[in-house]
Parts: sequence; C-alpha cells; structure tokens
Amino acid sequence: MEYTDEQLRDIIEQAVGEFATDGHPRWYAITGSHTYGFDSASSDIDVRGFHTVDEDRYAYLADEPDQEVTINMDGTTDGYEHVSDVDLRSYELRHFGEHIVGANYNAMELLFCADKVMNGVPLAMGGLRQLVKGYLPLDVPHTYLGMAKSNYYSYLDPEKDEAYDPRPKKFLYVYRGLLGAIYTHEYGEIVADVRELAGSVDMGRPELVAELIEVKRDNEREFLADTLEEDVRIEISRLFNAQPDFESPSQERREQFMTEIDQWMRSTRLT
Repeated sequence: MEYTDEQLRDIIEQAVGEFATDGHPRWYAITGSHTYGFDSASSDIDVRGFHTVDEDRYAYLADEPDQEVTINMDGTTDGYEHVSDVDLRSYELRHFGEHIVGANYNAMELLFCADKVMNGVPLAMGGLRQLVKGYLPLDVPHTYLGMAKSNYYSYLDPEKDEAYDPRPKKFLYVYRGLLGAIYTHEYGEIVADVRELAGSVDMGRPELVAELIEVKRDNEREFLADTLEEDVRIEISRLFNAQPDFESPSQERREQFMTEIDQWMRSTRLT
C-alpha cells in the first residue's frame, strides 16, 4: 500500500501520542529498503525519527521516559492492523543523540539520505547535518563493517543450520555494508543506496548489484542461482579482505563531538 506524507504523519502522531507520555513528534523520514535502493512492491514502509518529552521527565528515576516508541516492529501492534506494513521506531531525542554520538550507520543514513515525512525543527536538523558532516567519518566505517560481519555470520554462513537464510536481501545487506565502510572512509560522506555505492567504490560491481536486486524483486525467485551465489560470495570475500585500517577519532575529538551534540539536543528540546 502507498501512503502520503500526511497519512504517515497521522500514524506517527497517533503512536507517539498513545505510547510516549507527553511525547511531541518532531522529525521523521522513510528509511530501510526504500533508502537502500532495493525496495519492491511488497516492502514495508520503515519510518524512523525522534520525539521529545519535557526535560523535567528526567528529574526522577521512576519517571524517566522510555528510550523509544515502536509499532509493528515485532508483529502487528494492537490497534494498528490497518497499517501493518508501516514499521515505526521513534526515538526519544536523548536516545537519538546517543546513536549519532555512537556513529551508528542507521542514524547517519537517516540524517543524510532518507526522504523526510515530518520536520518540525527544520533549522535544527540543518544545523545537525552541518555539525556531523564536519566530524565525519567518525566511527561510521566501523559500524558499517560490524553490520556486514554480523549479517554474514548470522545468515549467510552455511554452518548456521537454523539461522541460515541465503536470500538476495541478506547478500545485499552484507555487500552494502562493506561498500559503505570503504566509501565513508574514502570520502567522509554517507551514501545509503547500494547502486550508488557500487558505482563509486573501485571494487564495486554495479552489474552484480543490479542482478541481485532483480532477483530480490522477483517473487518467484526467492533464492539465488548457484552461479550467482558463488559470484557474490567471491565479491563479498574480496571486499572483506580489502577493508582498510579505519582510524578512530582521538579522545579529544570524541569529547568535543559529544559536547556539541549535547548542545544541539538542549537547543532542540527547547525549540
């Protein structure tokens, strides 16, 4: 099902109003396969963003707000059956800031690449993008590489009998993570689309990505042909071996970044 931005905003406001005490929706975008470049007609709509609660909610241990609000993430949420294909994760601002400080690749892609559906703090978000851009790559290459390793060993290792799941989507996740790590390291920028990454990284194979996406979008071909699977496994192995030594920011730079994000959160909460 297709949704307008207005319909998605209504879902966000309903969910945050229901599950976040004194929560105020602020900024949201569509991420997931729509941002990665391999969405299909059956893809869910993955909405991510943040809300705020009044800062005095943090004054008492018993009243500390939840870190996030979710609907339809682990099965369909009661009362949201009519929008079961919309997955919402709304971070409380402080938790969103923690993801940014942690150089989480998901948060970075949300900030720089995703299509916005709600923006109640446009000046603040423009300021955040400029702030973060001045510090990149941070540890983003490490988080991309960590994602690629986790997905490979969780789903694509033939020795994992129970979790083994060699569908094209799983290969695309791993391949995208490996390309993203190299790209962010080389250019100090964030790109989420696997096709763009494959065309920008020297070792990328755009034609291989196109073939994987075609198979993923073909509901009658759930798994890869043996020759294609062998090809993509070889490329994944090459990319794993080609990962450079990623330098981490100095402790002084980390602390400076955290201080500036703290200031940004304080200002945004009051906006």
